[in-house]
Amino acid sequence: MSQSTHDAVAMNQLRHVSVVLLPSGVESVQDLEKKAFYQFSPCSTTFRCIMKRLSSFVGGLLPGALVLGMVGIVLFGVRASATEYRVRIDQPPQDITVCVGQTVTLTVQASTNYPNPQYGFQWLYNNTPISDNSTYSGSSTNTLTISNITQNEAGQYTVIVSVTNGTVTPATAVAQVTVIPGPTITQQPQNVTVCEGQIAAMSVQVSGGLNVTYQWYAGGMPVPGATASSISQTATAQMNGLQVYCKITSDCGSIDSDPATVTVGTAPTITQQPQGGTAAIGGSFQLSVQAQGDNLQYQWYKDNQPISGATNSTYTITNVTANDAGQYKVVVTNNCGTVESSVVTIATASVEDEAYAAGYRLRVDPQPASDHVTLVLTTPSATTATIELLDMAGRTVGTLWQGLVSGAEQKLDASVISVAPGMYRCVLRSGRYQISTPLVIVR
Repeated sequence: MSQSTHDAVAMNQLRHVSVVLLPSGVESVQDLEKKAFYQFSPCSTTFRCIMKRLSSFVGGLLPGALVLGMVGIVLFGVRASATEYRVRIDQPPQDITVCVGQTVTLTVQASTNYPNPQYGFQWLYNNTPISDNSTYSGSSTNTLTISNITQNEAGQYTVIVSVTNGTVTPATAVAQVTVIPGPTITQQPQNVTVCEGQIAAMSVQVSGGLNVTYQWYAGGMPVPGATASSISQTATAQMNGLQVYCKITSDCGSIDSDPATVTVGTAPTITQQPQGGTAAIGGSFQLSVQAQGDNLQYQWYKDNQPISGATNSTYTITNVTANDAGQYKVVVTNNCGTVESSVVTIATASVEDEAYAAGYRLRVDPQPASDHVTLVLTTPSATTATIELLDMAGRTVGTLWQGLVSGAEQKLDASVISVAPGMYRCVLRSGRYQISTPLVIVR
């Protein structure tokens, strides 16, 4: 037998040596194998080297132990090498972010150094084993499927990969699943009231959704460039009453906001200015203004001083006195601005001065009178008139004439025979006009 053949036979016999006793200081077969592996590994397959190392190894562990022969039985034996079998994760499941209602697939790829392995898989959700049901399938395979996912299934998924037909160290891999709900509006856009030329701004607040985008609509049409969560535009009068809403779109669905209304106010404008004139002392005089705008407020002024209580579109001066003469104006305001009227002048005059200025005339002939008088009357136009006789105390003594006058000069006869002699005034009244003349009666 050649030396190489001899070595090969010896190696084959050595592989069948079994352990029958653990020496002192060795706690397990694995510990013994590890010691033996480091003792023999430098020898490769050379028989002489192995035998020499075997003698030294056995003698070191059990003093006095005998090697009974090349094929004989020793008290223990060792394998020529030691192998640790493990599962290795080649491709772990990937973290994923999905929308509510979608289907999620988690896959793992693994390998092992164990020959002819049969793999086992167990998926866990937040460290709790998963079983197949209406939501989960493939919980004991390398691919886990989550159907119609909700936020209740968001979390950490772990897969344990093992070998079921051998003693092999398993491996684990973890993936995080994030579930995003569809977008919901947490704050709707609000109605806005602004003045013309100011900035009208609206905003919307949204939670949920994936890759959220915005598009604002005004009057049912998309506003170009309005693709943020807020919108601002310079207000014009044409925007008054405009309905605005926002369409929110995401990978997880879309939603429209409630509509909001834009109210655009304008500064007041005066369409008819107040008119001045002459106010009769003791009479009344009215100033008025016409203006356009929302929520208008008025304040009348005399000689640049505000008139207490004069806060309407009209201002009436009653029981006019000489002190009411002056310059008048009105200031009109609202939330969007202020405008002043033109300044007008009011002069004061007696009632008779006013009547005379209007074209009324009255003369009584003769002076002094006795039984009859002639009333010479002139009016600016056809009108009704009354001529009364008043004593010097202002008491009415009687009516000398009443009727329609043509507008030209008229002469009217009146009897004063029943009137006691004395000094009187004949008073002509026509509408708001009044004029008088003295009358003396003697007999």
